[in-house]
Amino acid sequence: MPTWELYANGRVQGVGFRYFVWKTASELGIKGYVNNQWDGSVKIVAQADEHLLQAFQQIIAQGNRYAKVQELQIYNLESAEKYNDFEIR
Repeated sequence: MPTWELYANGRVQGVGFRYFVWKTASELGIKGYVNNQWDGSVKIVAQADEHLLQAFQQIIAQGNRYAKVQELQIYNLESAEKYNDFEIR
């Protein structure tokens, strides 16, 4: 199953962005996790069918009402563990 590693940069910590990502992923049926990084970015590992990952990426690039995603880097992971749910770490 396709797995993407995404890094959101901008105003994404302390503004409910991880919860927004978790809620969006849960609604779309995406598995994986989201967590804050030491450099102020947010890391997202998302596992789902390609069309769901595309939709997910477009939604989170918009951010929530308080977050401002200035850059979203996306990497396709060739090998990744299988996730059973989506969690905030």
